[in-house]
Amino acid sequence: MSRKKQFLLFLGVSFAAIIFTPWLGSLYERYLGPASTGFWGPSHPEYFAGFIFSFLFFGSLFSWLFALEKKKKYWLSYTLPFLIFMLLLGAFEELIIGIGLVFIGWLLAKGILLIKEKTG
Repeated sequence: MSRKKQFLLFLGVSFAAIIFTPWLGSLYERYLGPASTGFWGPSHPEYFAGFIFSFLFFGSLFSWLFALEKKKKYWLSYTLPFLIFMLLLGAFEELIIGIGLVFIGWLLAKGILLIKEKTG
């Protein structure tokens, strides 16, 4: 994949992650409770988890849909750093949710590619 396509893939994943951050952050706050921060924390700390969740989902989805070769390489480069980051922080609930979102994104991409293959 050329550098231009790599940049466009990263830009697409980042843009989709930013768009869906408030939605996934509010779901996180609703089901897991408010995220606690210190005095210097952000005004909406659940958006941090929402961004990571949406980046994991769209990184998994878009890397399988749009990468033509070395799909596993791009898939791991988008998902593995965030999953390791959550593991090192000890955020096990977030790690389980993140793995689930990666799996859902992968399944959705595989389903779309299967439909595309059968129709075209």
